[in-house]
Amino acid sequence: MKKLNYLLLSIVLMVLCIGNTQAQSDFRMQSVFIYNFTRLIAWPADYQSGDFIIAVYGNSGMSQEIEEMARTKRAGNQSIVAANFSSVEDISKCHILYIPSNQSRRISEIVAALKAKNINALVITDSRNAINNGSVINFTIVDNRHRFELSQDNARAMGLNPGGEIARLAILTD
Repeated sequence: MKKLNYLLLSIVLMVLCIGNTQAQSDFRMQSVFIYNFTRLIAWPADYQSGDFIIAVYGNSGMSQEIEEMARTKRAGNQSIVAANFSSVEDISKCHILYIPSNQSRRISEIVAALKAKNINALVITDSRNAINNGSVINFTIVDNRHRFELSQDNARAMGLNPGGEIARLAILTD
């Protein structure tokens, strides 16, 4: 009986570790996309100096990837700073705001708060139908490949100008 329990526990732990490794791999891939977006989106003039802030809303493994990026990369001539917001009230000026799938029910509320606070953030999500709720970029998998959807209308509504190169690489939704 003890051997059976040990075997079952081992199998459960192995499955959890494999799932966690896959999730971390997805976050790493998405963070590479996010870093490239820093070059492919034009922010308003008052966002082109000072720190380049990439924030994560809520609790997500993406936070670790963004922190690593902030230690080793720059966005043009700006230093990248990682931030985390745990509530809508906490949200402040940032260039990019990543909303993980476990917060997908809050996308519309978060986008409305950004607009009310006049924050020109590139809203990036990882949830089905997120573009319809105000996301600018939404990560997706197509034919087992990491891709992203882009709403140019949502980008313009956030005061951002997506360049032609990002539109060429994206799955356009409008």
